[in-house]
Amino acid sequence: MKKTRIVTDGSVHFPDPEIARKNRINIVPYSIDVDKRTMTDGLGNISPERYLDHVAKSNARPKVQAPTVDNFTESFRILEHSKTDVLCLCTSRHLSDAWHNAKKAADIVQGKIKIVVIDSLTTSIGLGLMIEAATHAIASGASIDEAAYVVRKRIPNVYGIFFMESMQYLQYGGWVGPAQATLATMLGVKPIFALESGGFIPFEKVRTRTQALERLMEFATEFPAIEQLTVLRGRARVASAARQLRTRLGDIYPNARITNAIFGPILAALIGPDGLGIILCEYESDTKLGE
Repeated sequence: MKKTRIVTDGSVHFPDPEIARKNRINIVPYSIDVDKRTMTDGLGNISPERYLDHVAKSNARPKVQAPTVDNFTESFRILEHSKTDVLCLCTSRHLSDAWHNAKKAADIVQGKIKIVVIDSLTTSIGLGLMIEAATHAIASGASIDEAAYVVRKRIPNVYGIFFMESMQYLQYGGWVGPAQATLATMLGVKPIFALESGGFIPFEKVRTRTQALERLMEFATEFPAIEQLTVLRGRARVASAARQLRTRLGDIYPNARITNAIFGPILAALIGPDGLGIILCEYESDTKLGE
């Protein structure tokens, strides 16, 4: 049986930073342009805190370019020489072009090796959790198809919810219109959006961060059993709220793996530098997910 290697895009955030190194995961980076300054993300060469501060101070719209077809093709070609199958897990196609570009690259390279490209319908730590599950399956001797099944089975168990200080970045991404964003600012309301079926959907509107914390708590506590939960935050100004959220959730779910993380440039471009959110994975049911 051929060995299987994992490829992913630069939006990924791992619950354990060592996962990528130990499993030799190929991360294909994004290109990010803020205020005419171009950077790449996904290779650990951007400090999240510094990037978020830069975005907030410049008040410029971050321009994010997903890994191109050529970028993915190059990554697949390298593994083709190693004669290993490739399981490529990507950020939701509704949030990024990474999945589309990886599919096109797979069509170019497919032949000598098998390449399976999966839309995770999530991003950041959600994508990392799926990759972690795939690495465990592969380490246990699973074939590429068996590892892909493990990932597909996990997809419906991963949920996300995010509080945003304004609708500005949602407007940039086309999730809300200019009139809706302007009206929200005039009324002093702040949006909470759920990450569902791979895209952002309106969940609720609040006026204060305190109200937002309560809504995030209510969302998380709807789940009877949580395996993994990460509180994701933006700049340092929301660090206290993130710690409070983690502590309260830890008291409710003492057996869950609960962590804090600063979200990276890709998620920041979607929800803004001062966002606060949760991505969680509930324990899997026995229900099988179709292809």
